[in-house]
Amino acid sequence: MRSCLILESDASDEELAAALDCGADTLLLRLGPCVEDAARRGVRAHACALINESRGKEARGKEARGKRAGPKLFVEVAPLDSELIEADLDALFGPGPDGVFLPSCDGAASLQRMAVKLAVREAQAGLADGATRIGAFAGGAPAAVLALRSLAGASPRLAALAFDEAGLRAALGLACGDGAAVQLARAAVVLAAASAGVPALAPPVQAGEEAAYAAARRHGFQGAMALIPGQIAAIHEVFSGGENRQRPQSSA
Repeated sequence: MRSCLILESDASDEELAAALDCGADTLLLRLGPCVEDAARRGVRAHACALINESRGKEARGKEARGKRAGPKLFVEVAPLDSELIEADLDALFGPGPDGVFLPSCDGAASLQRMAVKLAVREAQAGLADGATRIGAFAGGAPAAVLALRSLAGASPRLAALAFDEAGLRAALGLACGDGAAVQLARAAVVLAAASAGVPALAPPVQAGEEAAYAAARRHGFQGAMALIPGQIAAIHEVFSGGENRQRPQSSA
């Protein structure tokens, strides 16, 4: 996974079409505010429809030689300590997404709790055990940074770690700047991802700030999050596919 395009819950059909066509490795579908209401239920249903449509296109694409596969579809579910997590997963495992994204990861325990929840839903849906991968926003709080070292070998489902720089800045009360704490957390995410054998994804940047991708590459990231489809080409230019191969992750 080199590129992950974030798609907000209120994305229009035109924005969705552009996202599916931009060449991103992964789309991250957000479900909106963590409130059990009609809006969230509607976004869940929309996500399921998109997953079903993508599966149909994938099947048709296998019949058309040379046709590029579509992006993997991940859904950002509610935090593990929220009551909404069960409703989110129950709704999504009609079709079953390619993966889920944890909005915050507090080390191995977070991954393992999510892995258990996914295994139950996979069995109920008739999916292969381990079919659903886990991405995680990491380093978004001081305690989460310190827990990163526990991720190596925590779960073979882990697909990527994305540095939650905005979350960490908010937790520390930092409006801007690149202080020692942010630098330490950035390095910790990169090292934790390398130790776990998965890519570390740099935080998204605003339009016009794509030069930051080159700096992220120098810091050791192997891909990046994006906010708009037009950023995907810039990400792929900086993070070439041959440089992003990861060692198989051990589950020992």
